[in-house]
Amino acid sequence: MDLIKIKQILHDEMFEKVSWTGEKSGKYYHGERVAELALNLKEYIQPGDNGHDDIIRVAGWFHDVKNGEDNHALIGAERMKILLAEHCTESELAQIYEIIYRHDDRMADRDEFSLYAKIQQDADFLDHFGTYDIWQAFIIAGIGARTIFEEIARLKEWTPKLVEEYESLLNFDISKKIYREKVEFRRDFLERFEIEAMGGIFNEKIVSGE
Repeated sequence: MDLIKIKQILHDEMFEKVSWTGEKSGKYYHGERVAELALNLKEYIQPGDNGHDDIIRVAGWFHDVKNGEDNHALIGAERMKILLAEHCTESELAQIYEIIYRHDDRMADRDEFSLYAKIQQDADFLDHFGTYDIWQAFIIAGIGARTIFEEIARLKEWTPKLVEEYESLLNFDISKKIYREKVEFRRDFLERFEIEAMGGIFNEKIVSGE
């Protein structure tokens, strides 16, 4: 599998696309991050298994190739087969197809999914939180013409839901640990954001000399 050629195909297909938020190349870079995160997760979940790294990487790159369209996982998997038909074996295409096709199906019986499809699901989900969560929120706030205080209120309203409902969508304990830390980052950021949005000093110890 020639990853250099495949990466160029990905670039030609996705780099110039602008997401609904107005973020240029958003899904292109999302795919890069998901691929790397999936490989990192695999090292904790299945250490020493390097035989499927290229499959995992390419599936991560292309998993959202049709994002924004109805049933994007299915038509994205089909699009991937067309784009990579001359660059992958039938076995490689089948494995990449399954990962892409399954990546957004978190309500199904996931026991039937391959290990790599479940790792990809978790990597895809985790990438939407943490620092990217904040970046995305600011973009969306601009689109909605919301004030800084309206956006703080929206983010705070959603935080409990992230813990109560979203964690159960993850497949592995390591993914859940990473997710909890990302949610804590969100809480800590919002605490500081709310204070500084009102002209307050978040760390008054540095002013008081303590």
